[in-house]
Amino acid sequence: MEYLSEAIAAAAALKAAVRLGVLDQLDAEVATVQELAAACGIDEAGAERLLNALAGLGLLEFYDGRWRSLQADLSGLGRMTAMWDHLDVALREGRPLVRADTADGAAAFYPEVVGNLGRMLRAAAQRAATRLPAAAHVLDGGAGAAPWSLAYASLHPSCVITAVDLPAIVPTTRRAVIDAGRAWQFELVSGDLFDVHLPRGRYDLVIAGNICHLFDGAANRRLLSVLYDALAPGGALATADIVPEEGRSSRAAALYALGIHLRTGSGGVHQQRAYQGWLADAGFQPPELHQLVEDFPLMLIIARKPGA
Repeated sequence: MEYLSEAIAAAAALKAAVRLGVLDQLDAEVATVQELAAACGIDEAGAERLLNALAGLGLLEFYDGRWRSLQADLSGLGRMTAMWDHLDVALREGRPLVRADTADGAAAFYPEVVGNLGRMLRAAAQRAATRLPAAAHVLDGGAGAAPWSLAYASLHPSCVITAVDLPAIVPTTRRAVIDAGRAWQFELVSGDLFDVHLPRGRYDLVIAGNICHLFDGAANRRLLSVLYDALAPGGALATADIVPEEGRSSRAAALYALGIHLRTGSGGVHQQRAYQGWLADAGFQPPELHQLVEDFPLMLIIARKPGA
């Protein structure tokens, strides 16, 4: 019950901050409680409590008498949380709010949210990078804001990374790698990962972060086969996604699956045995699994292509 109470309060605090314009205001400038209350037309005592709650969620900090955001595009969280307002409709009608498992749907949905998703995944991506083998040529498939490959690039400054995503999303990828000071390591390719031309046997490492949950088993088998062909013999595929432990229920995985229901018509949270089967069907050796976040089923799965 303690978790449930906090979850309800956190969701309400975010929703109030969006509706009152607090997130937009703090994206624009730092502010005192009094300035923010005046700008947003809210009570000062309430504003102070709301700001403290947002700080408790890791979004703000109080510095030198003023409040400031701890991340860029704080208001982007409003766009992410707004989807959940339509959960009852999606459940009743049995169809997602958006079809992020299609090229057109992903192009419409992701440009506004991948920046925040990248920031949310940054710490996990840094931990994942330390687990991955050294590689000269890297492919980041469905790169988005490139959290996984940027973390890898910072550890391996001599590698060259080809980042692939849809034309509508590549500008966000470009901004992310420029802001990180890593543009010189990246080649950006616009296209659908299922259909874009990838040189056979070119890459020593392929990264597919947070992709497989968008699709069903048939699509994931096809995707992993495409990535297998792009790998050099002996190269490694690294996938990262929510992968619950076999035979155990997970609150995090169940809530994540509910969110997937809002944005894909075919995907879901897939079990370890599903990944093992897809990888084997594609020709990979048995994978190794690493948990990236304590008490949360975000897993890194590394599988090798047979060869030298």
